[in-house]
Formats: sequence, C-alpha cells, structure tokens
Amino acid sequence: MIALIPAVDRTGAYVRPPESAPAEDFSRLLASLAPTPTAAPPPATYQVQAGDTLTGIARKLGYSDPLILARANGLKNPDLLRPGQVLTLPPAPGPASPRPPAAAPLPPGGTLVVASWYGPRHHGRPMANGRPFDMEADTAAHRSLPLGTLLKVTNPRNGRSVQVTVTDRGPFIPGRHLDLSLGAARKLGILKQGVARLYVEATSG
Repeated sequence: MIALIPAVDRTGAYVRPPESAPAEDFSRLLASLAPTPTAAPPPATYQVQAGDTLTGIARKLGYSDPLILARANGLKNPDLLRPGQVLTLPPAPGPASPRPPAAAPLPPGGTLVVASWYGPRHHGRPMANGRPFDMEADTAAHRSLPLGTLLKVTNPRNGRSVQVTVTDRGPFIPGRHLDLSLGAARKLGILKQGVARLYVEATSG
C-alpha cells in the first residue's frame, strides 16, 4: 500500500536519520569555532628626552623605584641616558602592588660602604625629594634609607668627616652603596679617585 502513495519515497527521506559527518569535517568545525590566538601587545616604551634622569622618569610614570626601570632595560649605568633612547616600561605597579621592604637601619657604630659622587651633570635636576639637586650641598643618594636621614660619613684614609642628608635615590651601579654630592666628596677628599670605601653612621644632627 505504501508504495502506491505518491512521493512517499521522497517524504521518507526527511524522516531518515542523517548520515554522520566524517571525522575530519567535525575536527575542521571545532577548529573554526576555537578562538583565534591574539599576539601579545608590544611592551610600552618611553623615549628619553633631553634633561631626563631615571629618577625623574620613574616619578613621572608612577614607578616607586627607579631600579625597576634599570632592571627592565639592563642598564648597568642609568646615569648615561641619551636623548632619543627608548626604554621598555614594565607593568606599572598598581595600588595593590606590594611596597618594597622597609630599609634596614644602619648597624650601631656604622658600617663601611662603597661610595661614589655625582655633580655637574645633575646640578639643578629634581631629586627624589622633589627639590633641585645642588652639587655643592652636603647631600647623598641611597637606594632605600628614608629621605631626610642624616649620615655622618668618614674617610678612614685621611680622617675627614662630613654630615650629609639623604635626598635622592641611587647609586644604580652594582657594588656601590652611596652617591655623595660633589661638595661632600670634596670635603672627604675623594674627588680624584671617584670611588672610595667610607665609614657611614646614622646621626641625629
């Protein structure tokens, strides 16, 4: 009887289960639905301007420590920035970023440090405390001591001493612990040698 009903064969074609798709077609379908990997965005950069210092750039861009930029760019001597030089900027620390550990106090009686000095090239530029650097003032740069810390610095080779105030951050050269102003270095007699072992102790004034 069914065979006598017109077009029943064509109707039956709609109720038959479809043939399964080949495996390779299914794989191709999955691949087309997968998200397309996107290339990582290029790192942010900053082009050094005339008069820029690493400390000033760090402050301007929201970095708490200039060493973050120095490490990110492999700068062995960050004092030698050139106008036009392009710095790669690591992710800026957000509000929840951990703060650097508090600086350990100087041991009682002081300690020997490797010190250098900086002068004319930085004269008048802003320091970490926001004031312009005066190369003749008795100041010093230290990586972590609180700004405003008073230090008595003594040259054990000649017995000369000077009291300096920590006003800036540095030095950024490995192996050095303190950067003195030109004026303080002159009083200690280390201008010619440039780098010296000095005795440093905290003082209350």
